[in-house]
Amino acid sequence: MWLVAALMVGGLIGWAVSVFASPPKQVAGEASYVLVTASSGQVSAKVASVVTATWPVHQVAVNQASGTLTRLAVGRGDEVHAGDVLYRVDERPVVVLEGSVPAFRALSVGVEGADVKQLTRFLVAKHYLASATSKYTAAVERAVRAWQRRLGTEVTGSVRRGDVVFAKSLPMRVALKSDFRLGVSLSAGTPAIEALATAPVFTATFSERQATQVSEGMPVRVESGDHIWTGLLGPLIVGSDSSVASRVAGSKGASLCGQECTDVPVKGVSQLSGEVEVQAPVSGVTVPVAALVADADGTTAVIDAAGARHQVVIRAQARGMAVVDQLPAGTSVRVPGK
Repeated sequence: MWLVAALMVGGLIGWAVSVFASPPKQVAGEASYVLVTASSGQVSAKVASVVTATWPVHQVAVNQASGTLTRLAVGRGDEVHAGDVLYRVDERPVVVLEGSVPAFRALSVGVEGADVKQLTRFLVAKHYLASATSKYTAAVERAVRAWQRRLGTEVTGSVRRGDVVFAKSLPMRVALKSDFRLGVSLSAGTPAIEALATAPVFTATFSERQATQVSEGMPVRVESGDHIWTGLLGPLIVGSDSSVASRVAGSKGASLCGQECTDVPVKGVSQLSGEVEVQAPVSGVTVPVAALVADADGTTAVIDAAGARHQVVIRAQARGMAVVDQLPAGTSVRVPGK
């Protein structure tokens, strides 16, 4: 019995030694790379973005009339010129005129000053008066009467403090504040009268991942209805939520929308479609980026089917492909495989 057991133990030991001493068999056809043929092609890359458009506003004047707002004559974004009626207080029209000195007093015969000069420039432009003057004369009074008749308001020959507001530059696109509501009671000094900026502000937003692909100065294509505008990304600003925003402007800081800005809605925030060109199209011989090998001297190479190295110059790369120089199309190159 002990002899049989000894033989069995010896057999097991011999089997274990043969298993652990023998190397594993190689899988037939196993390789550490695959071959890809270099071919003529093009690489490019774009990143989609939401672009918002908003109209900044700035104060241009302050209401000086007192009473009940009975009528609004303009809407947000309307272009107004010297002599246009903005609104009516107690049914008396409030007219916008051009001038840097704000309305601060009633104007009548005997008054002198820059505000009188601003009024008379308007009267001359509308052919009510022969020449501008800083003194409110009888001739000015007659001109004002004629103007008041044309307005359809009380003909007095004098101008109340609240009858006009002066804005530095006209025409302008007006933006009356929400305080201007029918039926509200107005008083001199409130509310402010605002105007739209000459152009809207365009802002492109990116996710944290997208932001790694874009940079200041990259071209941006923005679509708004039938319009397509091309601009450049400004500095990237990181928000508290890690999103990234960038102003989009035209070349040399010009307005992105140019003469078509009037087609951008003036109320609220408009959301437009944007596309950033992170890699302009480049054509040439293309290979997978994975086929590129960096050498110790800083050069780049690919390895052909026979194992020979070919030094190349990378012209562009995007989406896993690269355009290279110094490599003939049709060359089979190695790409690391599993």
